[in-house]
Amino acid sequence: MRKILVTSLFFGTLGLGCPVSLVAEPSEAPSKQAPAAQAPAAQAPAAQAPAAQAPFAVIDSVTISAEAFQQAVRSGMKQRFYHGAPPEGEVAKFQREIGETLVDRVLLVLEAKKRGLKPDQESIQKTIAEYDKRYGASESYKANRETMIKPLIGELEDRSLIDQLQAQVRMVNPPSLAAVKAFYDANPDKFTEPEDIEVSLILLKVDPSAGPEAWDTASQEANAIVAKLKEGADFAELARIHSADASAEKGGKMDYLHKGMLATEAEEALAKIKPGETTEAIMVLEGYAIFRLDKRSPPRKVSYEEAKERATALLQRETADKALSELKAKLRRSTPLHINEAYYMPLPKQ
Repeated sequence: MRKILVTSLFFGTLGLGCPVSLVAEPSEAPSKQAPAAQAPAAQAPAAQAPAAQAPFAVIDSVTISAEAFQQAVRSGMKQRFYHGAPPEGEVAKFQREIGETLVDRVLLVLEAKKRGLKPDQESIQKTIAEYDKRYGASESYKANRETMIKPLIGELEDRSLIDQLQAQVRMVNPPSLAAVKAFYDANPDKFTEPEDIEVSLILLKVDPSAGPEAWDTASQEANAIVAKLKEGADFAELARIHSADASAEKGGKMDYLHKGMLATEAEEALAKIKPGETTEAIMVLEGYAIFRLDKRSPPRKVSYEEAKERATALLQRETADKALSELKAKLRRSTPLHINEAYYMPLPKQ
């Protein structure tokens, strides 16, 4: 039985927790049935391993070891959730996401080899040289270089094959004008500009670390400005005098804004007023803010002529994505494949 090295898609900085695992490429075709395994505990961050460390997956002649899967999950968890506790129910879904990604990776590498694709060795050697340059002064790197470089080369070769195959599969013909027009008509949300608003701002800044007294003082000052505005005072003049925002020199006038660009409290207050009206003082992260709504422009659907170039690019990308998805589905149907789902935690009940 020949040993090969397979690494996960979550290959981190070389030498720092690199999730590289040995997997076996058996000389005989794998059995379709995996050994029986105990169901994983629901509360655990990862499923309990089945007895005798049965492999996680067998894809044609390639076996993904339990260790490879578990290391990929651990590495991916750190990247997705950092070091915090993942939300309840997310771990089980995430395990499946990692598992599917690892299986797809092997399927694509096998397919690339069947098509006669070869790793780009020149690019791989350039990457190795970059690692040598970056870590060459490290005594740990010097001592372990040969041990680390071998799996890294295997990882880079796999990536090169996958990149070439994906580029080949995604090389679809440009869509016809009729197809682009149909795509434009069927997806109005993709070609509609969101509502625009023009606002002016008076901001009384407060240091976030300041005590309650500073916030109370700013609140009182902001309420006094609101009272002056209600009595007819000029907003632009008060902005130049009191506002700490960069817009003060323009009388508080800000650029066009889309939904989501302001604090939720500010957006909710602006949604309730008409052009020319001002909000009450609103507590925001930077202090207290007073807004005037100057103009509200409703959502606008971009004309086909304006959107044609973007619609063409979107449709071509969608077609390329579909071609790649169809290839993965075809490979799953045509390749001997078994995933030992005993390594997955149970999905939460709906």
